[in-house]
Amino acid sequence: MTRAIAPALALLALACSGEPAAPPPDTPVALQAAVAIEPPQIRVGDVAEVEISVVTPPDHRVPPVRPPAAVDGVWLLGAEALPVVADGARLVHRTRIRVRAREPGSFVWPALAVQVEDASGARTSLATQERPFAIVSMLPLAPERVDPFTYRTPATTPTGLSPWLAAAAGSAATLATLALGLVALRLRRRARDRAAARAELQATRPWVEALAALEAARALDTSAWREAGGAGAQALRRYVARRYGMPAIEACPSEELAGVRPPPLLLAARWREALACLHALDADRFRGLATPDAAARTQRALDAAAAWVRATVPSDAAQDT
Repeated sequence: MTRAIAPALALLALACSGEPAAPPPDTPVALQAAVAIEPPQIRVGDVAEVEISVVTPPDHRVPPVRPPAAVDGVWLLGAEALPVVADGARLVHRTRIRVRAREPGSFVWPALAVQVEDASGARTSLATQERPFAIVSMLPLAPERVDPFTYRTPATTPTGLSPWLAAAAGSAATLATLALGLVALRLRRRARDRAAARAELQATRPWVEALAALEAARALDTSAWREAGGAGAQALRRYVARRYGMPAIEACPSEELAGVRPPPLLLAARWREALACLHALDADRFRGLATPDAAARTQRALDAAAAWVRATVPSDAAQDT
């Protein structure tokens, strides 16, 4: 369904830009170029499609459109040329660029230069207009509002003693008993959980597995830097999940980890360092378009992750590193 309506959306974008959407049959077809972003408002972490459409006469062709090197707010995942659509006496050439939203805010898709070739091979350059778009957070915008219930003061008893006093005394005694029981139960469970966690750490020693996985990722060939970054990020996430009892880190995107989920108390002092290591390991492999120094940056990110793991090993197990 989306592929069927994509040409119609492109023609609508051309019409909204001030150009005629469909000239009369006897009017020469004018060269036009436009950019459409679907959806126009993207959530952090979601994938969106940017479609560049060029309208030409039937005897013209459009060489592959090169996407921009980088766009603020998104990672570029890839580009593909779509089948040409014939619309009466004109052709619609389309290029689809897939992007992933990186951070919330208002951004602008930059103007691009598009080349058009006529039947003789002569080229004409067209420029697309800038297209604004917005990226929103996954967090709720505001909590729900709760209004208090109305109440009516009850009548006093013949002796002058308010029934509220008797009810409050009984409720207070009951709540105090329950609170003491819950506190005692909580303290016993916390002590038992801490003992079990210490025993599990001593038995599993997750830092040994994490350092071995990071070293294996670093030993990969430099051409496999994407795989190395992915393996390093997975090893770091698995280590934090097992070392600090935070399984959510293996499934949550970095934006949610930074904004929603507070770290455990033992990890609070080093939480920002852990997020920085994850961002460094994910930054280049999610960009889609490789840069010359991406492999070197991935190696440095792997070294930083290994240093962070060594710094978090318990003092009584330092010999394992």
